[in-house]
Amino acid sequence: MSIRSMLVIGFSVVLAIFCYSKFVEVESSKVSSEETCEDPGIKGNKTTYNGELIYHVPGGRYYDVTDAEEWFCTEEEAEEAGYRASEY
Repeated sequence: MSIRSMLVIGFSVVLAIFCYSKFVEVESSKVSSEETCEDPGIKGNKTTYNGELIYHVPGGRYYDVTDAEEWFCTEEEAEEAGYRASEY
């Protein structure tokens, strides 16, 4: 095996480890935000027609039919994550 092949393999391994660590970091941040309160009740999802991020609070018109992609404990937390309140 040539030195060049070993360098390419080594670089690939380092890159894979780096990418995996970033994935784990993102996933753990989602879990930690969900665990900050006992029962997160605010649903966040991306609209299908334009990709906008919207959150729905209990009692809202579309709350019961919304499939949450993310859960939030407070409206402030949802807004900090880039979501806006549902208009209904």
